[in-house]
Amino acid sequence: MATGYVYLHPNAGIAPSDNPALWARADIGNYDWGVIQYTDNATDENYDWSLAVPGDWASGGTLTLYWRVNSATTNACRWSVQCISLGDTEASNAAFNTEDVANYANGAATANIVNIDTLTLTNGITGWAASEMLEIRIRRDSANAGDTLTAVTVELLLAVLSYTTT
Repeated sequence: MATGYVYLHPNAGIAPSDNPALWARADIGNYDWGVIQYTDNATDENYDWSLAVPGDWASGGTLTLYWRVNSATTNACRWSVQCISLGDTEASNAAFNTEDVANYANGAATANIVNIDTLTLTNGITGWAASEMLEIRIRRDSANAGDTLTAVTVELLLAVLSYTTT
């Protein structure tokens, strides 16, 4: 068994109708990059990706988040990930699985420094089967007391799903 990867680039996702985070073009050093901006520090904001569970998926799942803050602070950001997989003949309006959450500190007291943190999907992978439709929602849980970033914009630069292959 090996490790497989699926890259969730901001350009490939969609802002849902309920409390959407927003896609934006951001200056990343010497070039522009598509990012997801979580700007509301009082409301949880969401961004979704639709894909297929990889055909070689056997087990497990972690989501590595590449993110930054537009302010010089070491306060924490609380991330939440929810998933739902749908197979043939399953209802398309099924609810997301229970969320997996983690608090991560902004690693440097400098604005726009990239943070790389990994969140293990324990609840999110419930019910997955290879080649099923998969919806992944990444949410900044800013209303939670664990999210201590205030009056700042958090930008998700990239998310990478890793899993054990068959």
